[in-house]
Amino acid sequence: FSEKMRQARLVFYEQDVDPRFVEVEAEKLRTLVHRLAPHIELRTKVYKAKSISRYKLTRPNGKEYYIPQHKPMEEGSQTLVVTNNDIGSQGHAGPETGCVHKPSMEEKIRAGADSAEITIHEWLHTIYGKEINGRKIPSPHDKTDPGFVDSTVRGPDGKKQWLDWYR
Repeated sequence: FSEKMRQARLVFYEQDVDPRFVEVEAEKLRTLVHRLAPHIELRTKVYKAKSISRYKLTRPNGKEYYIPQHKPMEEGSQTLVVTNNDIGSQGHAGPETGCVHKPSMEEKIRAGADSAEITIHEWLHTIYGKEINGRKIPSPHDKTDPGFVDSTVRGPDGKKQWLDWYR
């Protein structure tokens, strides 16, 4: 590719989240995206959240969680909120907005794995369905859509890695 495709992503953090942690995580994600898809220039900006809304999500176990989200401030951008609040998973995202659970990211780091595996997964949810280079971005949960076979690669934390699929 002679010209890079640019993708902007805004990362917000809630009051009780260390902004330095978020800056480091944003850099990890940029590095991972560059390694997997050098034709994409992921730009990130980190802000303290000012207008978070929360929506209720009932997980399959019946437990309810309130998922923080922040609308994008720039056209064509996506947002993720970094939260300490229990959201019932490592992250949750949909079109344009999502969130990641900081304690899950810290757990992944302690296990020797790359916490950007969480943020790239949630970011892919925010761009699901968009067209890039003539192909629509599949759901990150549909691991067979691009013909990818179930991952046998495991990271240092013992969990499956989907980096080849994300590529």
